[in-house]
Amino acid sequence: MKIAIITLNYNGKKDTLEFLESLKKLKTVLPKADYLNLELKIVVVDNASSDGSVPAIHTQYPDADIIQAGSNLGYAGGYNRGLEYAQIWGADYFLIINNDTLINDENLLFELLNTFKKDNVGLVSPKIYFAKGFEFHKEKYQDEDLGRVIWFAGGEFDWDNIGSIHRGIDQVDNGQYDDISESEIISGACVFVKKEVLEKVAHSTSSGLKVFDEKYFLYFEDSDFTKRAKEAGFKTFYNGKTSIYHKVSQSTGIGSSLTDYYHTRNRLTFGMKYGRLKTKFALLREAIKLFIFGRRAQRMGISDYFLGVLGGKAELMEPASKVEYPLKLSIGIVNYNTANLTKNALDSIFKKGSGFDEKNMEVIVLDNGLIDPCKDFIKEYLLEIKYLQNRENAGFSGGYNKTIKYSLGQYYLMINSDVEVLKDGLSELIKFEDSQNGEAVLGGRLYFPDGTDQDSVFHLPTITGAFKEYFLGEKGTYFMYLPKVYKPLKVDGFAMACFFIPGKILNRVGLLDEGTFIFFEDIEYCRRLKKYGIPLYFVPSAKFSHHHGASTKKIGKKEAFGFLKKGAIHYHGLVYYSMLTFILWLGQKFGRVKTPVSRWTNK
Repeated sequence: MKIAIITLNYNGKKDTLEFLESLKKLKTVLPKADYLNLELKIVVVDNASSDGSVPAIHTQYPDADIIQAGSNLGYAGGYNRGLEYAQIWGADYFLIINNDTLINDENLLFELLNTFKKDNVGLVSPKIYFAKGFEFHKEKYQDEDLGRVIWFAGGEFDWDNIGSIHRGIDQVDNGQYDDISESEIISGACVFVKKEVLEKVAHSTSSGLKVFDEKYFLYFEDSDFTKRAKEAGFKTFYNGKTSIYHKVSQSTGIGSSLTDYYHTRNRLTFGMKYGRLKTKFALLREAIKLFIFGRRAQRMGISDYFLGVLGGKAELMEPASKVEYPLKLSIGIVNYNTANLTKNALDSIFKKGSGFDEKNMEVIVLDNGLIDPCKDFIKEYLLEIKYLQNRENAGFSGGYNKTIKYSLGQYYLMINSDVEVLKDGLSELIKFEDSQNGEAVLGGRLYFPDGTDQDSVFHLPTITGAFKEYFLGEKGTYFMYLPKVYKPLKVDGFAMACFFIPGKILNRVGLLDEGTFIFFEDIEYCRRLKKYGIPLYFVPSAKFSHHHGASTKKIGKKEAFGFLKKGAIHYHGLVYYSMLTFILWLGQKFGRVKTPVSRWTNK
């Protein structure tokens, strides 16, 4: 059974390290339990911390997978990134837990798992104590009571006032809340979720999986998630047989401007969406009062709600200075019916002299469908790479997007399964990208396996370019070409057989367009990069061998042409595609230049 433990870090190095250390208490084997062995994956999502969190976590806890969000995505966005990563890993259960908590019970996971034996349980939270010294009213307790003061023991949602009411809060635990029972609320500080909830409640978007609604950013996103889970038929439970400690409000601070703003705005957002009509009128009256007499951040929250300003508030965030990553480079390879070539690609990556450094780089291989999978061919590398499977072929973009979402590197290199890295291929790309401060997208120089040059650079396809190529003989204005240069050259675009892109650009521009199964994804992405003002460089010193069309060959000419046409219409639109097709037809009939023919179509 696979369990992902997901936590979120934002400039909380000390708390996160203490939390990770406390995870060592957890038992993963319990002989008498129904779940004999638990396989754990620890996922830390970093929201662009500037306190040295990432290198410290990576050094002290190298088995933890650290996802660099690239900016502060809040609770909702950060956990969404972690949940999607864990879902790709194949988690059966997800423990969503704050980094300012500490494990108290070594049997926490087994106790929480036992809760799911009850019908339709989807989410469960344990008993949560104030961590010793973090109680709201420390002076009222005896020293021996500290560490036993309850913060959460289940509870209910106050629909009249729109807020959660924690059962047992501020009480010393004397066993009065040791029950296992249905609870109207869970705690976002620690909630255990089974995968079926995500499958039913979450939704996929072009920017990734959305479990929590990111318009909240912080506060009420857990209430919204709980509400949707219940509407989907799942029950929410409290398990008082197990517990954790919580250093309450370490991330945001009680009474801070951050809390004032997001709690005020999001309470309105949640209440106006789910509350009764009477409650909505009460919220509006209170909003008017706060707008006149409230603190500045509360007034700003009211104003932004009515202006429709949702998500994160830039002026309340510290600007990210130097974003740190656990790894330098992630390499993604998608296999479809090319198992032997995928093996060759891995051989070339791990070969001495390629520029691959196993200490700060990773390789992700995806079998895109179970026809001719490569797993048996690459078994010698399975312990050195991250291996994934799709039961069905998700297409070029769908496959590579999955490897991007599962990557941890500062840079991401997409290479086709029929590509081999030549000497210094990786190091040359990294060297030039570093010189550009991670602000450019790069493509290497491609050769055919016999050592001859391969055209891989292009201008974005236009009617004007097609006319110039066919009728004026201007090579490279429409078809691919190879620049005759020895230094990096800024270009319009290049083939995705070798496509090097920094993580921060992926965060800005987004993933590959999955509107087509195969073809035109490289052209579409290069056009998108141009719109964002991001330069693309052809780097001739970064050399790769490319068999060209190995996967496409397996599809066959007829089906491949169908995908090509669909991709072209998706990219150009039907009207422009029709006009361009007419110009291409004229060019093929009467032009000065012959249409290039791909090598694989001649075989």
